[in-house]
Amino acid sequence: MAMTKVIVRLWAKRPLFALASGLVLLMALDHFRPGFLWVGGLVFAALVVRFGGWKTGFIGVALAAIVLGGGRLRDARQKADEARFSKFGLAEVEARLAEDAMGEEGSWSAVARLHGEKYGGRKVRWIGTGELPPAGTELKASGVFQGLGRERNPGVPDHAERLRNEGIVAVFHANGMRSEQWIGPVSSWAAGIKKGFRESITVGLDEESLAAKVILAVVIGEKAEDSLGLVRDFRESGTLHVFSVSGMHVMMLGSMIWFALKWAGVPRRAAIPVIIATMFGYSWLAGNGPAALRSAWMGAAFLGGFAFRRRTDLLNTLGVVLIVSLLWDHRIIRMPGVQLSYGVVAAIGLGTALARRGLTWIAADELFLPTSETGFWQRKWLGFRRNLAESFAASTAASVGSAPLTAYHFGMVSPISVFATVALAPLVYALLGLALISSMLCPISENAAVFLNRTNAHFANACAETAGFFARIPGGSGSVVTTKKDTLIIYDLGYGAAATCFASGAGNSVLIDTGGKFSLESQVGPSLMRLGMRPDSVILTHTDAGHVASPQLLQEMFPLRQVASGMTPTQGSVAAEWTDFRAEGVRVFHPRKADLLDFGGGAWGEVLLAAEDGSLGSLADDQAMVFRLHWKGWKILFTADAGRPSEQALLGSGSDVSADVIVAGLHEDDLSLSEPFISAVKPHTIIVASPAGSAMDGTREFQKKSWEKKGMRVIDQTKTGGLTLTLSSAGELVIRGYADGSEFIIRQR
Repeated sequence: MAMTKVIVRLWAKRPLFALASGLVLLMALDHFRPGFLWVGGLVFAALVVRFGGWKTGFIGVALAAIVLGGGRLRDARQKADEARFSKFGLAEVEARLAEDAMGEEGSWSAVARLHGEKYGGRKVRWIGTGELPPAGTELKASGVFQGLGRERNPGVPDHAERLRNEGIVAVFHANGMRSEQWIGPVSSWAAGIKKGFRESITVGLDEESLAAKVILAVVIGEKAEDSLGLVRDFRESGTLHVFSVSGMHVMMLGSMIWFALKWAGVPRRAAIPVIIATMFGYSWLAGNGPAALRSAWMGAAFLGGFAFRRRTDLLNTLGVVLIVSLLWDHRIIRMPGVQLSYGVVAAIGLGTALARRGLTWIAADELFLPTSETGFWQRKWLGFRRNLAESFAASTAASVGSAPLTAYHFGMVSPISVFATVALAPLVYALLGLALISSMLCPISENAAVFLNRTNAHFANACAETAGFFARIPGGSGSVVTTKKDTLIIYDLGYGAAATCFASGAGNSVLIDTGGKFSLESQVGPSLMRLGMRPDSVILTHTDAGHVASPQLLQEMFPLRQVASGMTPTQGSVAAEWTDFRAEGVRVFHPRKADLLDFGGGAWGEVLLAAEDGSLGSLADDQAMVFRLHWKGWKILFTADAGRPSEQALLGSGSDVSADVIVAGLHEDDLSLSEPFISAVKPHTIIVASPAGSAMDGTREFQKKSWEKKGMRVIDQTKTGGLTLTLSSAGELVIRGYADGSEFIIRQR
């Protein structure tokens, strides 16, 4: 009965929101439990007829049929297109960029729509080189089509699934030597507008300064290459929506324009079109992200009701925009950012009134003093308390409502966001307002823009400091996933990159190599965050760009306590940065042969060979640290990229190198895992990384066949992807492949 009353009340006040919610639930059922869709469809139809009548029921069922039927047709076409494009291989194509390219160091990527009857106007992710071209650029190039595939490592956001949800059917790698591009006058004019806006809001500031990075991130969603520390603070304070253009920014802009027009005496009905146009214009300047577009459309629908003298409602407006979005492309609701954007607005609409009841004490009137008798400052104080209570009510509703989605998609919750959002909102409002005024003044007076930007720098720094303050509050945020038993994850990163993480059931984690800067940011870091692993110790085996990252980056991402560096520093290398690195509370040391490394939970590493014991060659691979992990009776040998010189040194020293499992790297141009070395190790299993793109890949293929003939199990990460190693209750070593779902069980000999 209580549920029926809730539905009746919701339908009576917000029928469009109720209808949209039903469609979303049907889509979720179709995605997770398609066999029960017919049951959900009958319940949906019965409820709509029961509360809305036969006409409304017919409309609701028709909408559901269009959304679900059209969605399945789109999914089938997507699957067929992916299969077709994966067979094209080498081709010469022409396309038009649908968005501004993003990238670094001469390499970029962007969504492009292909020309030509053969390709049917399908969208691809275009990988190019050179300067970053803007949206609207016409491209012509020879290159190779590659399928989207699937994610290969546990805990990493499924990049391929995100591309599918954007309607992308393949990745096209363009040959930089055989590429052409040109841009038309309209696209060139639009690119100039965006560039001018970006430059105007930071003119007079050092682009490498903290303030400039915050302004660019908050105003247009642009994140600097080295802004991970900032991202971490905003993420852990639950205010990451502040550090990118979200619906909050668009609504703030709308309120600014309204106050300005109202102050200028512009009538409300005349101001509404200007506000709507400004919101869409700002969304375009910021890249037309899903959250910003959703907010612009909601603002247009909401304000449109006022223009036609119709009563508007936040949730009904959300329902209209959501229904139209689903009819346009059902895949949009599968994106985590879109789910959070719509979910937060729904939570605010549903929960603010409830949260407000618990905050009435903040906005209570003065006791024994009528409002008419209060003084000026008393009225101001009362108004401030009422606004504060309203802000806390909305923030509480948004935080509670978004918590399930945040936990599901990102593996963390941030209860501190209730307070952090309220504290940051006025700072962001001021920062955004000053940036917009600066952009309008810059073409007239650059000096005035410089003055405003330098003033704005104080607000930007205050935003960063506020986010950092709340992020550092104990218990303010945390992972919903915890490692309850010892786990070893071996990532599959390709192209010679490597990273492994051992997480102890005691709560600590040790990162073995980092995968390089790119892999650390795009795969290893997000995976560890999602899996609830926060390494406080790092082992760097040797100086290889695919194995190491800068100390600043690692310190920004993880709460570092100690670093065991097996690297030999050379001028200008990352190893040299580690040699010069000094940070309070972080110990950097260089292990030597026979040193022991504590992994926690009774596991420990034994260094068998280290660069500190003497260089074996000029290549980084010849100076790799080799160590053995002792894990509750199991011995796992990590050889990094060591080659024959290292193996000969180990055998010549008489060291015990026996192990149950070898986690193998690949030397750049010399044999590794030679027959004498394998005979000495006597492994049961050898874990082989994906091809590194070196001359030794062919030799490794020959070796794998030889090992299998000798009775050794070879686990090829080309097939398995990332590997998760755990111990069963019987003490068996269980190895699971993420990409192919394989499982290997090894019993001690």
